[in-house]
Amino acid sequence: MNEERAAAAWHDASLAAALFALDPVGTGGVVLRTRPGPVRDAWLDELRAALPDGTPWRRMPIHTSDERLLGGLDLAATLSAGRPVAARGLLAEADGGVVLIPMAERMRPGQAARLASVLDLGELVLERDGLAERSSARVGLVVLDEGIDDERPPAALLDRLAFHIDLDALTTGSSLAFLGGSGFDVDDPDRMRAALPRVRVAPEAVETLCATAAAFGIDSVRAPLLALRAARAAAVL
Repeated sequence: MNEERAAAAWHDASLAAALFALDPVGTGGVVLRTRPGPVRDAWLDELRAALPDGTPWRRMPIHTSDERLLGGLDLAATLSAGRPVAARGLLAEADGGVVLIPMAERMRPGQAARLASVLDLGELVLERDGLAERSSARVGLVVLDEGIDDERPPAALLDRLAFHIDLDALTTGSSLAFLGGSGFDVDDPDRMRAALPRVRVAPEAVETLCATAAAFGIDSVRAPLLALRAARAAAVL
């Protein structure tokens, strides 16, 4: 990849980071295809700098157990209280923030299904071990795709993420001198997020998004919905 094309790819990736930071829950998330290294580190640094201070950020290794992910019985607290006490899972801890998933191409289908459900509902329903708990889990995902050849994260998960970025070629073919210079200044993310509900979208724009998706053979209704959320964040930006 020549320097001009590499800089253009980085520009688009930086824009995606800024838009996701403004509306992580509404846009669902980002799938970033690239190997570990300076490109990925620079992009993650840029994303974290654009998030409001105090935004929850949790890392979810793919071997994370269901109990750690969803919550379960807090044995020590249960014995002390003499009644079932729930321990918060990783997704509930990340409520209102971001969950980072490395090596997502190796994710188990069942795990992907549980994450997809959380993205759809914005909450966790825990009914086991004598527990009946509901917890808010409004999160956005950063899915790191380190796959080789045709390896990809589960399709059910990718369908729910607004931004799909491929920076794999940048790790080998360019000087990367442009890293860190996005030009997208999310200087007051709290104020900008507060402006999102005030963005009004003309019906004609919605019709255009749906017609464009159809023209490209995209049959998922989520695609134009996610495009609309990204467009609203772009208007605020």
